[in-house]
Amino acid sequence: MNYSAVFLAAILVLLVGYFGNIYLARFRLIGSKNPDAGDNQNDWQVYYFHSPSCGACKSITPWVIEQSDQNPNIISVDISKDLEAARKFNIRATPTTVLIEKDIVQDVQLGAGILPVMQAFIENHSSK
Repeated sequence: MNYSAVFLAAILVLLVGYFGNIYLARFRLIGSKNPDAGDNQNDWQVYYFHSPSCGACKSITPWVIEQSDQNPNIISVDISKDLEAARKFNIRATPTTVLIEKDIVQDVQLGAGILPVMQAFIENHSSK
């Protein structure tokens, strides 16, 4: 029996399961109450989770930090400094954006392509 093929297949199954779990975890959060609600009075919020070691975050983070300085509804969370917030939201990968409306999680976006979705959400809600 060729154990190399069995070993390779096992590694492949584990990798697909691991990344599949990360991707599917976002759907568990959608529709749930804002894990960081507290005494929040905002109609909408954007949580952006990033890490200094994340390559995709390096191009998005400066824009988000600039926006968060201008708008208190946009929250930038460095998971290397605020691990508790990442745990509350069950963040497994960066960059991740959690879009909240009326204290309910509306969407969770993962990966480098999140910027246009985040910009559209902010523009749509800032004009209200």
